[in-house]
Amino acid sequence: MNIRHHNIVLFVGYCAETQEVVVRQEGKHIFAEKRERLLCFEYLHNGSLHKHLTAEPCGLPWHICYQIIKGICLGLHYLHDKNIIHLDLKPDNILLDDDMVPKITDFGLSRLLGNGKSHTITQTRIGTWGYMAPEYLDDGVITMKTDIYSLGVIIRHMVKGRNSADTTDEEVLANWLIRLEKDPSQMMRQQTTRLLFETEYKEQIKACMDISWRCTLRKPMDRPTTQHILLTLEETEAKIKSVVGPTPPNAGQLQIAKFGPWGGDGGKTRDIRMTPCHLHSVTISSGTIIDSIGFSFTDHYGQHHTTGPWGGKEGTNKVSIKE
Repeated sequence: MNIRHHNIVLFVGYCAETQEVVVRQEGKHIFAEKRERLLCFEYLHNGSLHKHLTAEPCGLPWHICYQIIKGICLGLHYLHDKNIIHLDLKPDNILLDDDMVPKITDFGLSRLLGNGKSHTITQTRIGTWGYMAPEYLDDGVITMKTDIYSLGVIIRHMVKGRNSADTTDEEVLANWLIRLEKDPSQMMRQQTTRLLFETEYKEQIKACMDISWRCTLRKPMDRPTTQHILLTLEETEAKIKSVVGPTPPNAGQLQIAKFGPWGGDGGKTRDIRMTPCHLHSVTISSGTIIDSIGFSFTDHYGQHHTTGPWGGKEGTNKVSIKE
């Protein structure tokens, strides 16, 4: 079976070696075959998801957390579509590449369901405590919903934190807003930060909390499939787009583009600490020695900004280039 997906760790190759060795058995020396099999997978520099999880919610910015959650769901959907049950889904088995794209790994306990089979039963329970579904622990029953339970635990840990039993949904949302406002990488005004949270992050967090709750219901039949989970995420994203419009790549992240300087001796450079969505005008004021420059623009969330003027005195001659 060929397994290749953006959210599944890439199998590179294997090494198989067989040697004849002499071993002692029942008081006699006999020849035996010693076989070694080594599997080689791609190396992912950012390690496992486990190192980013603490007692608090995931230590990563929310837009990265959401990307990871959705990526895990996509990878698991691909496996289930191939009738593969992972059976050991946990943060240690989610690796992150250079772009923080999650990839599911470690298929040592995985099961392949035959055509037409919906479950299998085992007498040996092997896995990680806390991520194993109740029916698997109690009766050894293995289904696709066994993985769904593990997925729900992972999402809960990412959104709420590991010690989250007594944390209400309102407290979780408040904690994420505080983190967003304190995150220096966002570099946004408080009004814009709250608008981003209210129109986008809040809906995503609420959707993920609901998915986590449904995935960890005790009865397997009550848990959603990966297809239903992805549909929920798609509906949430569609709802967000209907409010704020299409989200540009890396929205909410600080993006600084460098142009120039042109003319003169270079002077000082200034950075606009907000990703413009719609540039309204560029104004150049001519002074006696040094010109000044300013911008007005609207960001992605509809907030109007005016920056500058920078440079010398505003001067008497102003030239504005408008949309």
